[in-house]
Amino acid sequence: MENVLAAQTSTPMDFSTMILTMYIADQDNPEADERVLGIAIEQSLLAAGLGFNPWFTEHHFRGPWHSNPMQFAAYIAPQIPPERYLGFGVLSTPFYHPVRLVESMNLLDQLTKGHTLYGLGSGFPGNEPVGLGLETEYHKSGQAARDTLDVMQRLWDFKPGDDEYTFEMQANRGTIRRRVVPAAYHKRHPIVIRTAARDAAVVTAAQNGWPAFLGTFGSESPLAEQAATYRRVLAEANHPPDVVGECMRWCTCDWLSVVVADTDEEAWANAAKARAEHLTIRQRFVERNGPIEGPVMHRKDGQSNAAAFAAGGDMSDIIAGTPETVAAQVQALSDLGINHLLVRFLGEWTGETRYISENSMKLFAREIIPRFS
Repeated sequence: MENVLAAQTSTPMDFSTMILTMYIADQDNPEADERVLGIAIEQSLLAAGLGFNPWFTEHHFRGPWHSNPMQFAAYIAPQIPPERYLGFGVLSTPFYHPVRLVESMNLLDQLTKGHTLYGLGSGFPGNEPVGLGLETEYHKSGQAARDTLDVMQRLWDFKPGDDEYTFEMQANRGTIRRRVVPAAYHKRHPIVIRTAARDAAVVTAAQNGWPAFLGTFGSESPLAEQAATYRRVLAEANHPPDVVGECMRWCTCDWLSVVVADTDEEAWANAAKARAEHLTIRQRFVERNGPIEGPVMHRKDGQSNAAAFAAGGDMSDIIAGTPETVAAQVQALSDLGINHLLVRFLGEWTGETRYISENSMKLFAREIIPRFS
């Protein structure tokens, strides 16, 4: 098994990018919906044409395009090169009935011939789970996501002839007597990438044969430690080689704020402009709609998570520079055995700093991706 793991560290890297990054509705009116949807489509097709796998996030009550990311992805799928993958970062599993979620995931997996990457997690706290009928603490603790994933795994494992399976959670229940259809294109289930901020989640992902997000969103341990733990537990779990290969290919590092330019000075100047515009948009949204409970991030002593998000704590670790500068940091990930990088380019596609994001994406595709593929 160690030989299989070692072989995977020398494989080419895959690169993905998040569409509209962390989009927040600046002009939240029905008349803006068509424009925003058109921009999301445009960026998706450009990203795929440049060599990135386009990824889509899920949010509710925060703009028009990401409330149903699987339906959006199904529209994009036939318009991009067949070798690309479609990714989700992340689908908020507690917001779905598990049978409907497994059906939808499996169907898109079949239609794309296995070219879907399903990041799965809890989703943001705050207004979203309340609006979808979940108790705040049940969702915020992560228990809702864990319960849903447990049921989903049982549904993927269910075979014709098995005894009926009954489940009951806070918001959903069911009794299964026949397998969920269609089956996934993959043998076990679609490619699932589990959020793993907690070290225990890193271990669970490796034991289950799931790729994981490592080193991001307030992880308990540094990336290098998480990567080492994941590889050790993966080896100890004695999964089949194809499962190990899938895990090592798609274990993901998520870069939240990236700017590439011809000089380091230009990159940092562009990063400041893009960050400032995004914060202005974010603050206007907060003033109009109230606090946003964003992901765990850099916080000052005594600062709430919502206050840290409003202040841009998720944009504290900016990666900016020339292709040479940024490629050196990509190489450091490759040296750790990370073979998949999800890049979020700074710059508002619906605002004035779109050119910063678009230029960064093009430079990264032209100057950095070929070095690792």
